Amino acid sequence: MQVCRNGHLITDLLKTFPERARGHCERCGAVTLDRCPTCGEEIPGAFYVPDAAPIGLRRPPAHCTACGAAFPWANRVVALAAVSALALLETLLRRLPLVARQLRDRYQERPPFRVEDEHDLEDLLRALLPVHFDDIRTERRTPGYAAAARTDFLLAPCAIALTAKRVIAGLRPDLLREQLREDLDYYRPKSCRTLVACIYDPERMLFDPGQFETAWAAISDELPLRPVIIS
Repeated sequence: MQVCRNGHLITDLLKTFPERARGHCERCGAVTLDRCPTCGEEIPGAFYVPDAAPIGLRRPPAHCTACGAAFPWANRVVALAAVSALALLETLLRRLPLVARQLRDRYQERPPFRVEDEHDLEDLLRALLPVHFDDIRTERRTPGYAAAARTDFLLAPCAIALTAKRVIAGLRPDLLREQLREDLDYYRPKSCRTLVACIYDPERMLFDPGQFETAWAAISDELPLRPVIIS
């Protein structure tokens, strides 16, 4: 296989069709590789079967099978996966109020499900996250601003931490900001790339959600914070 340093596949049949080799990637211009830069082991490709059309596209491996070293494109692939997962998660959170409203109206006399506090919000997230994500881990903690334990969620492959909050009377914007600072302090030493804060505000006490999202996203220089205010 020949791959550019940014992870674009040039050919996975380099030995069979050496004329397909390129010195630089035609998509991004990066230098190409067909061996591990650390140990020199060839990057494994595909087998050529005459008259058989290939199905799908073989992906470049992230690590060398001989020495285990990461290829130059490994971190870029992880970063792209995290960006995609972040966009998917934000879409799910933006639609959460629609789900919460539907669960209020249930069949016959069955009791409605209402999001009254953070624990209800955590239950709703626990039920919906597996729709799009596979490896979901829970993080039980008792932050200084809460009297009881809270459950956060870690989307392990993309290193995203998700914390849930419900806006209630008396929880002023400045107090929410301090809560977010404490959340950042907690996750900063951990192997986390982004902290997402789902802030449920059904009574719309935060008069300008977009302004608060922008302002709170800027309170951390090290660990990126993505506040998502929903109502």
